[in-house]
Amino acid sequence: MVDGTGGLDAETCSKLVFVPCAVQDALWLTLDQQVRIVAVASLVTGAPRLLAEDPGTAITTGELSRIWALVDHAIA
Repeated sequence: MVDGTGGLDAETCSKLVFVPCAVQDALWLTLDQQVRIVAVASLVTGAPRLLAEDPGTAITTGELSRIWALVDHAIA
């Protein structure tokens, strides 16, 4: 576990930050697939950050469940 990042290490964060740029060059993917990949990468980095900053509020206000609903929608 890495303090302040919800468990994501710096290497993982730095790789995921380039996903939107890399997806633009993946011309074999449809626009829908590109959007889904970017959405999942953004959510994967956002959820740990949300939990690291304020886990109690993230859970009690439903922010975390909304993130997982977006993940479900993006990969469905």
